[in-house]
Amino acid sequence: MQDIRIAVSAAAFTVLAGAGPVAAQDGSERAGGFPTTEFADGAKSAAVTDGNVTAGVSQVMRPDIDPHGEIPVLNVIVDGKTVLSIPGVGSGFDFVMAEASIAEIDPDNAYPEVYFSSYSGGAHCCNSVAVATEVNGAWVGVPIGEFDGDGDFLEDADGDGLAEIVTVDNRFLYAFDCYACSAAPLTMTTIREGKIYDISTDPRFLEAHRKWLEQIEGFVDPDQQWTSRGYLAGWVAAKIRAGEGSDAWQQLSANWDSAADKGEIACLTGERLEDCPKKNWTVLKFPERLKLFLEQAGYTS
Repeated sequence: MQDIRIAVSAAAFTVLAGAGPVAAQDGSERAGGFPTTEFADGAKSAAVTDGNVTAGVSQVMRPDIDPHGEIPVLNVIVDGKTVLSIPGVGSGFDFVMAEASIAEIDPDNAYPEVYFSSYSGGAHCCNSVAVATEVNGAWVGVPIGEFDGDGDFLEDADGDGLAEIVTVDNRFLYAFDCYACSAAPLTMTTIREGKIYDISTDPRFLEAHRKWLEQIEGFVDPDQQWTSRGYLAGWVAAKIRAGEGSDAWQQLSANWDSAADKGEIACLTGERLEDCPKKNWTVLKFPERLKLFLEQAGYTS
């Protein structure tokens, strides 16, 4: 099968949105225009400063976190004083991968935020993302999650001068087919007063979702468009985010070969099948399984 997976990093979204990607060096700017730092070859530390906020990353031994090697640690420095340290994750390799950016995410506090991503290694995974933010005079670390991709998920997705964490919904990457056979819709995450908010359905991101949908549609092999469950799941979800959910379901209904679909066992409560009581098992064809999955994941037309 042809690899129809959409490039799932925010870097792909950046190119799609019209900004040229820029390689991050010490104190350089990423494609989104955010001051960013990462380790140079052979370096054990790196830092970037914007105004009176400095984001420094260093490689240290933390056996309590990784007994096998060094891990990256973010130090947030304001007016020359370290106000917060956040440990990252080890890569499992003989090198450490991490980056830090300074960006305005929450406009209602006194300082911009510091975005921190560290790579844990593994197949198709993962970058662990955290954000340092000032809340009522104190700096706190907000763990965002682990995501597939290159870790560069910071974007101003709607052009309002505030950054969002833009990636794809990782729940789709193995849900209906193999990783390389799957597409996924965009998600947008922000932080306010130290709390995480999923703002993917905000109308101001409609254009971003529509452009991402075009990207998804441009990658699929036409011969597989109506047979690949992994592609179709991500495509329908992206259409819903783009305000075109009704059209997606109509097209799927018209083109899916229901006669050849024998159905699969699914759990009505959304649990993994091995954790699902048999009384909640049912056999559903792909469109019905997809509808159940999307409803439970918060995707409504």
